[in-house]
Amino acid sequence: MNFLNPLYLVAALTALVPLIIHLLHRQRARIEVFPSLEFLRRMMRKKTRRFHLKQILLLIARILLLLLIALALAGPTLTGGRVVRGHLPTTAVVILDDSFSMQRTEGGSSLFDEAAEKTIDLLDYFDRTDDVHVLTGSYPSTSFGASGTSDLEGLRAALREADCSNRTTDMAVPLRQALAILQASSKPNREIHIISDMQQAGWEGFEEDLDAGDSDIKVLVIDMGRESANACVEDIGFRIPAGTDNLEMEVTFKRFHSGNAQGRVAEVFVKDALLDRAVFSAGESSVEKERFSLPATEGFLWGEVTMAEDRLPIDDRRYYAVPSRRRVVGVVGDAYYVKTALSPEGGGGFRPLDIEEGSLNRESLARADVLVLSNVPRFSPLEVEAISEFVLAGGSVLIFLGSRVDVGAYNRNLLPHLGDMRIEGASPAGGTAFYTIERFERGHRIFDKFKSDANPFADTRFYQFMKVRAGDGHTIASFSDGSPAIVEVSDRVMVVTTPPDVAWNDFALTSQFLPVLHETLLYLSSRARLSRSYHLGEEILIPSTPAEGEVVLEGPNGVIRHFPDAGGRIVGFPIRSPEEAGIYFLKTDRETLSVFALNVDTSESDLTKADINQVKSKLRDFDLRQVSETDDVGESVSMLRQGRDLARMFLWAALALLLLETVLASSFWRRFRAPGEDDAFADS
Repeated sequence: MNFLNPLYLVAALTALVPLIIHLLHRQRARIEVFPSLEFLRRMMRKKTRRFHLKQILLLIARILLLLLIALALAGPTLTGGRVVRGHLPTTAVVILDDSFSMQRTEGGSSLFDEAAEKTIDLLDYFDRTDDVHVLTGSYPSTSFGASGTSDLEGLRAALREADCSNRTTDMAVPLRQALAILQASSKPNREIHIISDMQQAGWEGFEEDLDAGDSDIKVLVIDMGRESANACVEDIGFRIPAGTDNLEMEVTFKRFHSGNAQGRVAEVFVKDALLDRAVFSAGESSVEKERFSLPATEGFLWGEVTMAEDRLPIDDRRYYAVPSRRRVVGVVGDAYYVKTALSPEGGGGFRPLDIEEGSLNRESLARADVLVLSNVPRFSPLEVEAISEFVLAGGSVLIFLGSRVDVGAYNRNLLPHLGDMRIEGASPAGGTAFYTIERFERGHRIFDKFKSDANPFADTRFYQFMKVRAGDGHTIASFSDGSPAIVEVSDRVMVVTTPPDVAWNDFALTSQFLPVLHETLLYLSSRARLSRSYHLGEEILIPSTPAEGEVVLEGPNGVIRHFPDAGGRIVGFPIRSPEEAGIYFLKTDRETLSVFALNVDTSESDLTKADINQVKSKLRDFDLRQVSETDDVGESVSMLRQGRDLARMFLWAALALLLLETVLASSFWRRFRAPGEDDAFADS
C-alpha cells in the first residue's frame, strides 16, 4: 500500500486520545464490606462485566474511527507496480479517436464531442513539468496543437476547435508513435491515454504486438459508447452487359448487428435527379444487392445512392462517377481476332483503338481504358515506362503470350513493372496431342455469366502455350497438365499464356471466344477506370490527359486546387485526397477532363467492439487499465498512476464505525444510566 499524502499519517496519533482519556479517568473504588448488601453484589457482578466489555468496544471503535479518518486523508492506494509518490514529471501521449464511427450520437451529442471533453478534463492532471502529446486515432495519425508541449491551454483551445474526421481508425499507427515518444523520454513517469469507441476494426492493423521492452509504461483506455447496430451503402459496382451500351449498376447494402431490423428505403440519384427507389431489408442475411440500369449518355455519369439515415449518417450515402461512353481498348500486335470481337457488330460497349507496334507512348495510351498486348515481341524502355505509368494511373492490361514473344526481354524489362511472374518458355503438346482447360475458378467474375455446369473452354484444343511461374499472381484457369492458362498478375494486369492464334489453339474459332474476351475486358475495365471511386485518405491517380488552359479541381464546396496551363501537353494530376466525401471534377473552362467519387471506407461502419483481452495481448508489455466513459477522470488517472484509490473505502469504514459507536453508547446509556445511579456506572 502507498499513500499520496503521507504527511497526513501524523494525524493517526489522534487515535491515542481516547485511550489517554480512558486511562486518566479510570477510578479505583475502595471496597467496604456491608453484609446486608452482599446479595446486591452478586446481582450486579454480571452487569458490571457487560459494562466493562462495552467500555472496551467503545474504546476500540473510537480509536479505529480516528485512525481510519487519518488514513483516508493520507490518500491510500493499492498498486502492484513501481511506486510513484505524488506527481512526478510525466511524458504522456493521449490518443483521441476521431474516426467517423465517433460521429454517431448517443444522448444528443456525438461520441467525438464527449471524447474531446474527456481529453480536456484529462489535461487538468498535468502541469508545466510534463510533456503532453495529443494524437488522432484516425489514419494517418496527426497531432493536436504543438507536439510535446506544456502549453496545456493551447491544447485545450485546439481540442475545442477540433472536428471529427471522415477517416477510419488504425490504432497501430498512433500507438507506435506513442511508444517511440515515450521510449525517447527521460521523465520518470510515462503514460498513454486512449479515448476511443474501441472498434474492433481499428485494432486489426497490428502486424506484430507492440514491445515496450523494459519501459514502465502505463496505459489507460477510456471506452466510449456502446456496441450498436448500423447499416451502410457498402459498395457500388458497374458493368456493361453484352449487346448493349447501357450501364448496369450493382449496389451492395450491408447491416451490422441487424437483429430484427425493418426495411429501409434506398434511392438512386443521377446528376441530382432521382432515378429509382428500392427497399433494403437484408432479411436473415447481413448483405443485400440491388441492380439498377443507368441511361447511356456521352461524357460522364455521376450521382449518389442514399438510404434513410440512422445514428451514423455518413455511411448511409455513397457517391459514384463513371464514364458513360464505350470502353476504348488499345490493341497492339497480332490481334485480328481480338479487334474483330471488339468491332461494333461484336457489341459489349467496346471501341478498339489500333496502336502500331513500337509506337506505344503516353499520348496513345491516354486515349485507352484497357490495353491488349497480343504476341508483341518486345518493348523499348520508353514503351515499358509508358505502360507502367498507364497501370499506375488506373489503366488495365491484358497480355497474350505467343511465338513472337522475346522471353528474356519480357522477364527483364516488362514483367517486373507489372507483378511477380516469370516466363519459362514454350511448351508444345507434340504430335497430334493437345491440351484442354478443365479447371477454372467458377466463382470468378469472368466466368460468372456462364452456366454453372458449362465449361467456356469445352470445345477448345490448345496445341501450345508458354509455361510460366505465377509467383504472387492468382491462377484462375489451368491446362490439363496443371500449368497456368490465365493468371491474374495484379488487380489490373492479366496474362493469357496462349494467344488468339490458330497455330497455337482453335479458341478464337469457337463460339465461346467472344463472351470470354468481353467478360475479361469488362472485368479489367471495372477494376480500372469504369468506376472512378476512391476512399478518403487514398492516393488519387488521375489518368494523364491532354489539357488546354488552366485546370481546376472542383469539389462539393467549390474549387479546391488550381493546376497551371500545360500548353496542351499530356500531363498527370497528382491529387492529395480531400477530407470531404462527394463528387469531384477535374476540368478546364472548356471541358471536363475527369470526374471521380470520394467515399468513406465502410470497414469503419462495423461498430463491434474489440475484445479487451485481445487488446491486452497486443499490448502485453504495458500496464493497461480500462474504464468506461461514466467513470471519473481524476479517479481513473489516480488509479493509473498509483493503483486503486482506497480513501473512499476507508471513509465508508469510518462511517460504519461511527454508527457502531453510536449504537453502543446509546444502548449502554439506556441499560446502566438510571436515576440516582452511582456515577461508578456511568460511561467513561
